[in-house]
Amino acid sequence: MTAFVLGATGFVGREVVRQLCVRNTKTIAHVRPDSSKLEDWRKTFGELGAEVDTTPWDVAQLAATWRAKPPAQVYILIGTTRSKAKLDQLEGNIYEQVDYGLTKLAVDAARSSEQSPRLVYLSSVGADAAARSAYLRWRGKAEDVVKASGVPWVIARPSIITGERDDGRLGERSAAVIGDGLLAVAGVLGGKSLRAKYRSTTPDILASSLIRLGEAPEHDRVVDGADLR
Repeated sequence: MTAFVLGATGFVGREVVRQLCVRNTKTIAHVRPDSSKLEDWRKTFGELGAEVDTTPWDVAQLAATWRAKPPAQVYILIGTTRSKAKLDQLEGNIYEQVDYGLTKLAVDAARSSEQSPRLVYLSSVGADAAARSAYLRWRGKAEDVVKASGVPWVIARPSIITGERDDGRLGERSAAVIGDGLLAVAGVLGGKSLRAKYRSTTPDILASSLIRLGEAPEHDRVVDGADLR
């Protein structure tokens, strides 16, 4: 069984790669061929026991890669932030280009490969194609693409993901602390389902859940809350 991780260099992606390797799963970590840290990632992932793939973000080329090395699961763990988009010199609607655009490209490649890998898509709580938030709206549209892929899929909708990360995101960590405190009160007052759905999580817990969902027999489902812990 081979697992292919798109977004392997990200906050959650790195942990998914690590845990897959610990489980002795043949793991291929995708890194952009133009990444300025490509050699560092080769070393990092190589030490974990993962293979590094640098196929360009192109439907035909990615499909060819998956035909040559058929994956049982493709983990789509991609996304961006405004600060990262600025560093990557992205202009325009970054969520349409990355969160939606690259997800659609991966789905098209999976279809073209004729391998029917299970797609494990990392989305967000509140994702909806009709959402007012641009981020959640394009996440929702990406979910719709995954659902219409014609291959097995699982969508995970975590709330805030906390922990030490390269981009800092102090606002997210603060929001998680405040939010979890309010949710604890809600739980005492009877709002247990609300607390389960919106409570923050960590990369290690989320990665473990994503792998479990990727390998489970059930598919074509959206998972959130306590089912991601």
